[in-house]
Amino acid sequence: MTSIRKSQSRRRSLILKASLFVAVYLAISLSLASFPVDSLIDRLGSNNAYLLMFFLGVLGGFTTFTGVPYHLILMSLAAGGLNPIALGACTAIGVMLGDSTMFLIGSRLKDTLSPRMRATVEHLSSYLSRHPRLISPTLVAYGMVSPFSNDFIVASLSMMGYTYWRTIIPLTFGNIFYNIALAYLGVYAYEMIIDWF
Repeated sequence: MTSIRKSQSRRRSLILKASLFVAVYLAISLSLASFPVDSLIDRLGSNNAYLLMFFLGVLGGFTTFTGVPYHLILMSLAAGGLNPIALGACTAIGVMLGDSTMFLIGSRLKDTLSPRMRATVEHLSSYLSRHPRLISPTLVAYGMVSPFSNDFIVASLSMMGYTYWRTIIPLTFGNIFYNIALAYLGVYAYEMIIDWF
């Protein structure tokens, strides 16, 4: 009976933490995006706005479960008249640098895994080695459609022995498309998105 209560308590705690994370994430995103776009660009300057998106991309790529909410900032800067392609590319290159750090961390973590986790990594690695042509397209597709962090995938592939370039380049191409599409979404639908909130 006690173990059931502990399990329910842990579950409630996880749900509460996840809800709090989502609420804080949305609050930060919306408060940053609610600044008038023109005044944000005037304060930053257009060149500094590209640099800001690069650094937010680095932080977003480096933080695994506490991603920096750069998406609405990217959309608001694009809606303010900055070049969506340049904004998307700067953000994606920043994300790539953050993911590179996670790749290095993942390669160091393999030795510290428990035997069970190491067996799981080896099992996944053997599966992927039987289907090598799926890896690059899957990474590009994931980068193109997923708003989530790449860190888990990058660290996992690093632990499995995949090379840096074989992992990072497809993800970067996918992230470039994703962030450019997000910037164009800001150009055409920013006001409507902000009105929802």
